[in-house]
Amino acid sequence: MALLTYSRFFLLSLSLFGLTGCSKFLDLPPRDKFPQQTLFSDEQGFIDALTGVYLGMDRPNNGPSQGLYTNDLSIGMLSVMAYNYTNASTSAFSNGLYANTSRYSYTDAGVKAEIAGIWSGMYNNIANVNNLLLQIDNKKEIFTRDNYYRVKGEALALRALFHFDLARLYGQPPVTGANEKSIPYITTFNITSTPFVSLNTALDSCISDLKKAKLLLAQTDTAAVKKGSYDLFSSYSQNHMNYWATQSLLARTYQYKGDFANALISAQAVIGSGKFPLITSNVANIANTTRDRLFSQELVFALYSTNVQKINSALFEIQTGAFQLPAANKTAIYTTTTGSTTDYRYISWFDNNNSGLNVPSKFFQNAGLPYLLQNIMPVIRVSEMYYIAAECLGAKGDVPSGLSYLNKVRNARGLNSLTSTAIPDEANLSNEIMKEYKKEFIQEGQTFFYYKRLNKDLALVTGTTAIVPVGAYVFPIPDKEVEYNH
Repeated sequence: MALLTYSRFFLLSLSLFGLTGCSKFLDLPPRDKFPQQTLFSDEQGFIDALTGVYLGMDRPNNGPSQGLYTNDLSIGMLSVMAYNYTNASTSAFSNGLYANTSRYSYTDAGVKAEIAGIWSGMYNNIANVNNLLLQIDNKKEIFTRDNYYRVKGEALALRALFHFDLARLYGQPPVTGANEKSIPYITTFNITSTPFVSLNTALDSCISDLKKAKLLLAQTDTAAVKKGSYDLFSSYSQNHMNYWATQSLLARTYQYKGDFANALISAQAVIGSGKFPLITSNVANIANTTRDRLFSQELVFALYSTNVQKINSALFEIQTGAFQLPAANKTAIYTTTTGSTTDYRYISWFDNNNSGLNVPSKFFQNAGLPYLLQNIMPVIRVSEMYYIAAECLGAKGDVPSGLSYLNKVRNARGLNSLTSTAIPDEANLSNEIMKEYKKEFIQEGQTFFYYKRLNKDLALVTGTTAIVPVGAYVFPIPDKEVEYNH
């Protein structure tokens, strides 16, 4: 089994007293522990329990020291492993955690402990989800409006998300190890051992959970992308694992499995919904009164945590040692060959910090930044759906249609369309998609997963001069897990 601390107390529930319409449902102080039978006695208790899971995406019990989706799986470890910052190899942060991560030194004590923390934190979140799911069907009558479908649907989708990312971290690359042992896929709340399953089986289980979640969430309000609301739980839909986020994760999972036909269907559904339109101008421009550096209207699902600003400041706002991408590297990624200095990301995603060092600045928060744009960490962007559609169409030989999807994102980033003459075949299209992943997902962690899915040569695609060890794509299973779940 994944090592978990089970308790009759459910942690991380929230008090909803004294709320105003401008608050987000994750913006509240935790109240004390509640016995399980009390927590699940009313609708609010289930909402509190689900909210606790969202909080656990940042700082789960028994989790990593640096933060989960707010750091290790985004701006921190995974971005270092994709070489978003060229000076990470000499960084003294966290007693050399990032320097050793940049060398894929998974046996280093600090890296090993952080990897073990990711494992235990994710499975702690899964345990909390499973506990909620164990209770909810017996209490269906206590829910009002569409909240039963919303709570259960989001919980199932989150369980799929956590397992999917565990499989992407601890499983083999799918093109070489689809049938190799990956992770336990846990759907029950007890202390019995759950065996490891193959990567393909884990992905199939993710897809099963996501299909169930999609059916449930389809019975909620999917018509609007809500902002503030009198009903705090149903507001700020982009901070929930909503219907469209579930559809997007289906696209991502199908693509990882190599099922391009279904990945294309799911990606096109999200794009076709029109709920998350691509930007039409540089909303992050330094001349703007408000700099929307994250292109927030494009975020299908984003985690909200007040720790985002603190993490950004610790890594990018310090006088010496701040993570950087030098001008030459930035130019190579954004402006050479099919790139251009007109790329909004090149123009607006790098700024001088308070010490005058030019650093990646996606998560900088200028004074006066509207509440809606503060403290958010992207988990799924709509631009990824365009890249998935482009790749899937290219894989079935329809390169012109695939290029059309890619060009839509390029145009939304201030770049000209590529022509079929310049991109005549799937290999050229694939190369352009990889360039886009490098540009689009800096500081977000998805570039590393892109490399792993296709089993890219890490030394070649990252430009590292370090020796990349065999097995760099696969996090080691924690020692305790190996000991107790052979």
